Amino acid sequence: MNKFIIIGIVVAVLLIGGGIGAYYYLGMNDASASEGPKVDKRPFLYIEVPPVVANFDVKGKMRYLQITVSLQTRDTPSSVAFKANLPLIQSELLTLMQTSQFDEINSIDGKSAFIKQIEASVKRLFKNSKDPIELEQAMLTGFVVQ
Repeated sequence: MNKFIIIGIVVAVLLIGGGIGAYYYLGMNDASASEGPKVDKRPFLYIEVPPVVANFDVKGKMRYLQITVSLQTRDTPSSVAFKANLPLIQSELLTLMQTSQFDEINSIDGKSAFIKQIEASVKRLFKNSKDPIELEQAMLTGFVVQ
C-alpha cells in the first residue's frame, strides 16, 4: 500500500512540474511571437543628388550617360549630412561611373549592381563621421543615354 502512495505522489509531482514547465515555455514563446519585428514608423526622407554626367568610348563612338540618384533615409540628421555633402556624393558617383563599363551600367542587372555600389560608396563616405548615418536605399531616378 505504501508503494502505491509513493508512486502516486511521484507521478503527481512529475505531472505538476511538467505542467508548470509547459506553461512557462509556451507563455514565453507567445510573448516573443506577439512582439514581432520592430517596425520603423518614421516617414521616409528623400535627398536628390544633382545629375552626374560621364562620357564613355563605346566601340570608337562617344556615348554620354547622365544619372540622377535619390537617397532614402528615415533619419533627419542623416538627411542633413547628405544635403551638406552633395558635392562629395556627386564626386563619388562620377568616379563610380567612370570605373564602370558602359554596357554593364546600361543593362538591367548592371543597374541593380550599380545601385548597390552607390549604396556601399555612400555608406563608406560617412563611416567615420561622429554620428552614424542611416541609408535605407539609393534609387536611380534619372537615367539618360545619348
